[in-house]
Amino acid sequence: MDSETKPASSVEEIRLQLVHSQERLLQEAARFWEADKNLTGDVLDVGCGLGGASIYFAQVYGANVHALTNVPGHIPIIAKFVKQVESADRVKPILGDACSVPGEKVYDAAVAIESSCYLDRSAWFQHLDKRVRKGGRVFIVDCFTENDEIREPFDAYWLTRIGALPEYISSSSLANFRIEGLKDLTSETATFWRLSTDYSKLILETHTTSQRESVRLQRSIRWQTQLANMWYSGMLQCALLSLTHLDIK
Repeated sequence: MDSETKPASSVEEIRLQLVHSQERLLQEAARFWEADKNLTGDVLDVGCGLGGASIYFAQVYGANVHALTNVPGHIPIIAKFVKQVESADRVKPILGDACSVPGEKVYDAAVAIESSCYLDRSAWFQHLDKRVRKGGRVFIVDCFTENDEIREPFDAYWLTRIGALPEYISSSSLANFRIEGLKDLTSETATFWRLSTDYSKLILETHTTSQRESVRLQRSIRWQTQLANMWYSGMLQCALLSLTHLDIK
């Protein structure tokens, strides 16, 4: 998330600004989701990455978290990070697909931080209908677009299946979930892409890189610049969602 940041003079300074931006996003999400009430039980962290959010929810709110990833190489890394914290017994890394998690009504909440854009939302919400307890919650932070011209290049670069907010609302409703809250963070997160572009540019300027890496960074700079323009123009939206699982017999 954006904050007043001074121009960075080194790769490490920009890297730290990017990390702090992600941390502020997680903190804002937890506040909006009322994590002190809603993320204290059994939680499924969908597409957990390297487990940062899972560890955060366990440490700060006492949640018992299943950190779900579909990348085998992530499991030992998550396990390593988990062992370094006091709440190690509250975080369990699990390998699998978001639409194949076992169990029946086993979670009080499911969280998807920048991961729902990779999923078939209809199938995912239908799966969560069977995994999340009645009255349980689903929390999402992601980017969205209703612009068809953006969707194809965005998905091609990030290997995603980006959706629009109306699609999320419709798909979740059919699976017995109701949107309780939505917070637009587009303007507050736009600077992240400027920082990310600056990071790649500074690496090219100050580091010796292979031809392959140079090409990759140049492609990344072009895309991140386009992405920032889409962000500022409102063609892409970043938002927090809060959903409740309805008690339908």
